[in-house]
Amino acid sequence: MNILFFGEFVGEQNQTLQCPCGRVIVNPQEFKLLFLKMEMKEIDILCPNDSCYLRELGYIKFDIKDGAPVFKEAMFYPPFVTWNNSRLGSEVAMKLMKEHLKVIVTRVVDWKRIKENIEKFKLT
Repeated sequence: MNILFFGEFVGEQNQTLQCPCGRVIVNPQEFKLLFLKMEMKEIDILCPNDSCYLRELGYIKFDIKDGAPVFKEAMFYPPFVTWNNSRLGSEVAMKLMKEHLKVIVTRVVDWKRIKENIEKFKLT
């Protein structure tokens, strides 16, 4: 007979990131991206919840080399990091956040479109 303890169920269920506003983020594709800070070469990572009081959860920075964007760094801001560290434990939270950032940078960001905007607005 298998017995499932409440703590095990809660532990398995909490293997997802969550914004402090309460929005659970299972898949990195759920984040919204905003390329508003073109001159700063920065893409904002936004909470999928349109009524989130934090709104901005992190950013992606890039440089421009030979007219093309080159990834520089991606980070989540401290409120998002601290919230998830306290929920999941530092090791689990950091691993999940790194995985999400990696997917966002490699699969979600449309680098071809970013390059087109660099050319269109003559960013250097």
